[in-house]
Amino acid sequence: MPKTFNSIWVHIVFSTKDRIPYLTWNIRGEVCEWIKKHGNEEGIQIDVVNGFEDHLHLLIKLKTSQSAAEVVKWIKGSSSFWLNQKYNWEKGFAWQEGYGVFSVSQSDINQVRSYIFNQEKHHKTKSYTIEIKELVKRSSILPVAKD
Repeated sequence: MPKTFNSIWVHIVFSTKDRIPYLTWNIRGEVCEWIKKHGNEEGIQIDVVNGFEDHLHLLIKLKTSQSAAEVVKWIKGSSSFWLNQKYNWEKGFAWQEGYGVFSVSQSDINQVRSYIFNQEKHHKTKSYTIEIKELVKRSSILPVAKD
């Protein structure tokens, strides 16, 4: 049987609904750990996950049989279910509709890893909105129409 080789790395970003800062330092640590552990159990190769109070960043190596859309759907759905079960917030936890997905070249993996690891430091001077605008500009992409 022929082997399949790939190097499909993506940087995924999504925020909490209405950008409510649910993800305090402790909760963010728990949800990042949960996503990485359970994502890997589901066959999603999550390299690193981190974020700030109202959003998360993930560096993922996609398998040739996976799409970014199905991976994000699983991560957002299962993690919001888990957060609601664990914390039972009055308003209920949800992720914002949509997400950003950016391709990452092999030569940029360490740089993206570092960027994701350093979210606390990064957001002392920059908002999520500015961050997303910069990522989109750097990637020279246009928004994709909703399916």
